Amino acid sequence: MTPRIRLIAGVALLVFGFALLGWAIYAGLNPTVPFEARLAPISADAAKEVAAFDLSADRLQQIEISAKDERRPVADGIIARDESGRLTPLVWRNEVTQPIFFSDASASDLSKVLAAIREHVPQDAVVLAWWDLSRAIRLVAGRAAPLDDAQARGLLMPAAWSAAAASERARWGAGAPVASVENFTRFIDALLDTDEARASESLKKLADGKPAYVAVRMSDVWKLAAARPQKLSIAYKDFAATGVSHGLIKSAQQWLRDEKIDGGFAVEPMGGATRLHFFERKSDGDRLIARLLPFSTSLSSLLTRFSLVYQHKGWWIWRLPNY
Repeated sequence: MTPRIRLIAGVALLVFGFALLGWAIYAGLNPTVPFEARLAPISADAAKEVAAFDLSADRLQQIEISAKDERRPVADGIIARDESGRLTPLVWRNEVTQPIFFSDASASDLSKVLAAIREHVPQDAVVLAWWDLSRAIRLVAGRAAPLDDAQARGLLMPAAWSAAAASERARWGAGAPVASVENFTRFIDALLDTDEARASESLKKLADGKPAYVAVRMSDVWKLAAARPQKLSIAYKDFAATGVSHGLIKSAQQWLRDEKIDGGFAVEPMGGATRLHFFERKSDGDRLIARLLPFSTSLSSLLTRFSLVYQHKGWWIWRLPNY
């Protein structure tokens, strides 16, 4: 090979190397989004589905989440916008096993929960809840729910979609005040606290001296784990069943023993199956969120600073004492 040919070959390899590097940088800055979220005006049939919320049609939209290589949408729902443009999921349906953004919620179930909040929560009180439920409480139930999150923490997304997580959090966090982040961080910290007295005092401070209620849902455990994976470790296993029974719980307990998992667990009907939610670390069962929900570890440590006022399926509403 002549010097001239070697020079040309070397330059060609150098150019090719820079081209590969440029492509890698471009790919890193512009990841391929593995799904598409489409918003559309609400149809007449969908409007009837959420008629109980008494919201005008111009505030309502339908959303559909489609993934690559999937022939049908992986999730769809009905959302509302408030005066600031914040998105509030009112109905959510997942067509795959893993929740996409939010857990399943029907209009009838959410309507019952919001009606119970109107009934049990005085007008001068506040309800502390995850940002999506807080928006629904303000919009539909007409009660003060001061928490929100401009960072939209806790969106449930498959690990393969992590490259698009920031853009989705920006979508769902749009319209929320930047100052909301600090108080919502305190809410997260309180739910993850293992000291009930300290956690209850933190929550009362968020209520700013007003009577305080706390509304939680089973999916909040997953939202907390998504927001603070280093603090909370949760997993699940589905058992074929149409409901929760003593025999099923025994089977679940045996499976946990076989797998040498000693963390707390809770069971939840999921259509034609029952989902076993379980902590992968035993210590996570001591956190406040585990005690506000029906985990096995909460049965041996009854709450002393929270009073249950309402429960429907996966939703639980507690009252904090005034003292």
